[in-house]
Amino acid sequence: MNVSQMAPLLTGIIAALIALVGYWITQHQKRRERRAEVFASALEAIREYEQTPYLIRRREGPDATTRARISERLSASAARRRYYEAVLCLDSPLVAESYKVLLQRTRRQVGPYRSEAWKQPVIVRDEEFPGSAYYPYDSEEEWDLCLLAMRSELSAFAALRRRGTRRRLAALVASRTS
Repeated sequence: MNVSQMAPLLTGIIAALIALVGYWITQHQKRRERRAEVFASALEAIREYEQTPYLIRRREGPDATTRARISERLSASAARRRYYEAVLCLDSPLVAESYKVLLQRTRRQVGPYRSEAWKQPVIVRDEEFPGSAYYPYDSEEEWDLCLLAMRSELSAFAALRRRGTRRRLAALVASRTS
């Protein structure tokens, strides 16, 4: 094969490689966008869960219809959280584990707040509206770690970042259990 025959062949190979790299980059970006949307929706499900004491506290009446409507919303919220737990488990075990740690921490705090909200009397007048009702959550470390795991997984170098994230998750779990 002489030089005049090699030039078109090399040009074709280079063009094919450029097309493959472009395709890989485009697919990575699309996959990253889809994963980012799933991660954001999963976090939104936890924020929605944190709002349940406010939903209960602001209920309209003591009747069975109101309780049924609230119960329906609570069930839908729980189903949504379970769905994201499963999706994240399929997508990334590390993200799923950090999400589970965040969700467990949130559950431990939401439960007492919901019980307290149910014990409060139904709001009858606007003046009774609980603008001062506040349910603080002590889960900032879990949020930060979950976000770190999600950002790491969205990175092009996710495999390189997992070990450090896994160590931080183990340290947080150990510190919260002791």
